[in-house]
Amino acid sequence: MRLTILFGTLLFSLTLFAQKKNLDVVYLKNGSILRGTVVLIDPGKFIKLKTPDRNLWVFEQEKIDSIVRSAKIHVPQKSGYFNLTEIGVLAGNSANYKKNPFTLMNVSSWKFDNGFSTGLGVGVEFFNETYLPVVADFRYFIRKSGAMPFVSLQGGYSIPLGGTYSQQVYYNSPVDWNSLIYRPPTPIPATTDISARGGWLLNPAIGIQSPINENLALTFSAGYRMMRHRYGKNDTYKLDVDYNRLSLKVGLLFK
Repeated sequence: MRLTILFGTLLFSLTLFAQKKNLDVVYLKNGSILRGTVVLIDPGKFIKLKTPDRNLWVFEQEKIDSIVRSAKIHVPQKSGYFNLTEIGVLAGNSANYKKNPFTLMNVSSWKFDNGFSTGLGVGVEFFNETYLPVVADFRYFIRKSGAMPFVSLQGGYSIPLGGTYSQQVYYNSPVDWNSLIYRPPTPIPATTDISARGGWLLNPAIGIQSPINENLALTFSAGYRMMRHRYGKNDTYKLDVDYNRLSLKVGLLFK
């Protein structure tokens, strides 16, 4: 939990740094100088500049001598490879044994021009045992520049990294056939250790991606995690434990 708070604080600081209200400066080849906010750049074609008086100017790239840019610039998100590292918690209610298990996931994806991306992810999660989730990751980005809302879906399998689960079971006491009075079997409690065998998971979510620069962005997402952890012992005793959790994650995206 402390790692999550520390990572979230770092990302929040980066976001504040990225959103400084400095003005961009555009130097034209005819000697003109304009100041404002560059709201769009189409590399090799044109830029759009919004001045403080709220006028929107469009300049062809060939007429621009140079641009001094602030951190708040919205470059169109082109297709290509990106890597996303997310950290967060799988929050449950106060009655849960593990109220806020830690989750860390690294996803390698390819984004297409139509706004969809697909990739594979692997991570680590801590419940009663430590798990290695391996997932397929699908995303759709609603916008193509600036702050980009998205919907996502992760599905896969959690591989247990060792560990056992203590479970209370009941055995019936033997019947005393020599007794003149029949007494039904009495349940006798006992504790047994069963091994973790992993299970399937599904995690739909919504979020937003906020750019820092052309190659770096922050992500924030909230979703619903459904998963089942299976346990067993000698193929004679089996137990399924279902988890339904709110997933809260922050991430750092590299391109």
